[in-house]
Amino acid sequence: MHSCSRVTSSTGKKRKVTPRCVAAIVHKDYPGLYETPTAKILLGLVQRKLGVEVSYTTCLRGKKLAVADIRGDPEKGYKILPAYLYMLEKANPDTKTSLVVDKNNRFRYLFVALGASIEGFEYMRKVITVDATFLKTVEGGCLIIATAQDPNLHHYYPIAFAVVDGEKNESWKWFFTTLKTIIPDSTELVFVSDRNPSLIKVVGEVYPMSKHGYCIWHLSHNVKAHVNQGRDEVALQFRKVACLYSEHEFKKQYDDFRERYPSCARYLDKSVEVKRWAKCHFPGARYNIDTSNCAESLNALFEKARRMSLLPMFDTVIDKMSEWFNRHRKNAAEGPSSRKLVSLVENKLHKRTPKGSKLSVTPLNTFQLEYIVLGEDGKTYYVDLQQKTCSCRKFDIDKYPCRHAIRAIIKCLQHDKPLQLSDMYDFISNYYFITTWAKAYRRTIYPVPHITHWLVPKEVTAAKCPLPPDYKKKKEDIRKKASFGGRKSAPFPS
Repeated sequence: MHSCSRVTSSTGKKRKVTPRCVAAIVHKDYPGLYETPTAKILLGLVQRKLGVEVSYTTCLRGKKLAVADIRGDPEKGYKILPAYLYMLEKANPDTKTSLVVDKNNRFRYLFVALGASIEGFEYMRKVITVDATFLKTVEGGCLIIATAQDPNLHHYYPIAFAVVDGEKNESWKWFFTTLKTIIPDSTELVFVSDRNPSLIKVVGEVYPMSKHGYCIWHLSHNVKAHVNQGRDEVALQFRKVACLYSEHEFKKQYDDFRERYPSCARYLDKSVEVKRWAKCHFPGARYNIDTSNCAESLNALFEKARRMSLLPMFDTVIDKMSEWFNRHRKNAAEGPSSRKLVSLVENKLHKRTPKGSKLSVTPLNTFQLEYIVLGEDGKTYYVDLQQKTCSCRKFDIDKYPCRHAIRAIIKCLQHDKPLQLSDMYDFISNYYFITTWAKAYRRTIYPVPHITHWLVPKEVTAAKCPLPPDYKKKKEDIRKKASFGGRKSAPFPS
């Protein structure tokens, strides 16, 4: 590695500090890291170490050079991409990757779904949120993320990632067609996304049996654009209406919303089917997943990674997923053996049970397990324990008992004692049990090893390597702060 221990000559004349000299200091103080200090911080660091002034531009170039020394330049990343994907699949069995090039052998699309996520999705609720975001590199392009939602934390469970040339019909068609090879079409399957026209069209074509709902957060921002004042309040009121469980209550409050904001209601009536956004009218099992925020949260989390070239970005994504899987695996094992449900649902039922147990209940048909429960609001609610439904609709949609169902269950178990039912847990979706939740994280996610440890078959190394994509180039301000993610090691030699 270049050394800059002498910055003056024997004649006393100062030598110019080069980007390579800055890179050498970065390598010494931050060995093997993708994330290095900003150019502004490096400026002070170099001046303190060498005792000479250095320009911001030199520090920025040195910072980029240091990162390139670790991870390779972007063009080299494309050259070794087939070998990288081979090692990724070897480290993580059952991983699905797909690389597509154009007629000029330039990179076009890349799809990655880790084997651990593919297997684990079997134990997640069958709701997939999809979102795309721009990559902040000179090559450009978009990162697409498909994720489920963890039933305990309401956080993300990444299923698949893809890099494409943009949010176009063709790229969306390729992504969902590839996704279908690991997640087949099903009437149980639900997609939640924004209202990108290409995405909507392709989901209907590739997954005709699935249901497709719209993110109410995105839609609320479209709705509020149709008023001139109090826009945030309008968006909030719309989201409240959209999240109502009861069709009767929805009609009442939506009529009020229509009266207060007629222009917004006209926009909704004209542009969006109510079954796509209203919880109580949605035809599939969407549970309580009303937005695509978990996919968007991942995009925000990987904001630094999206500034990287292709392979370091995927390294960072894989490292983060490995960290999440390990953390949730530990959380599932650390709880007391008596706890059967994920803590989020356990806590909700713990709060509902004391109030629910005090409600008045009347059996309608003890053979069919049908009951009438008088709610705290003075209204009567019909509960069907065989069908796991309540007229308030919370039991139906969330898939665990509401207060009215809890009262009916207590009555059923204490007095009617059906042979096929033994306790409250028989009325809760299997997705909320810790034993199911733990299975989603049981497999380990392994990072791609250092390139010096790769053992790649000749047919892979001999394959024609893709050229960098010919996406629209981006102009980058030399003074824009650069950031390269948090990986502690890289598959490239320094």
